[in-house]
Amino acid sequence: MEKSVNPDCQGKRQTVVLEDSVVGGDMSLPGDLCLFGKILGNITAGGRVEVRKGALVTGNVLCRELYAEGVVEGDVDTHSLIIGENAVLRGKVEAGKLRIEGEIYDMKWLRLVRK
Repeated sequence: MEKSVNPDCQGKRQTVVLEDSVVGGDMSLPGDLCLFGKILGNITAGGRVEVRKGALVTGNVLCRELYAEGVVEGDVDTHSLIIGENAVLRGKVEAGKLRIEGEIYDMKWLRLVRK
């Protein structure tokens, strides 16, 4: 059995970028991504993308589900968006579902659409 940062991801492929890591360039993943570090590029994922507290994405994010606690400096297109406490989304955000967990967040633009 694969070990997973997200227990909901059992049996799926999950990529983990650790907090002291920096990835320069675009990422295309068939499964999930759990980000503690930095990605300087676009992310396309077939599953869930988790941008954890202290993590940074400077690029666009296209995924099935986005859980944001860190900073995303780019546009987001997702079926489901979960905004954690202290999340920062600097770009256009398009989501089918929205859940807000925190009380403090900074968002430039949000559009909810049927997906």
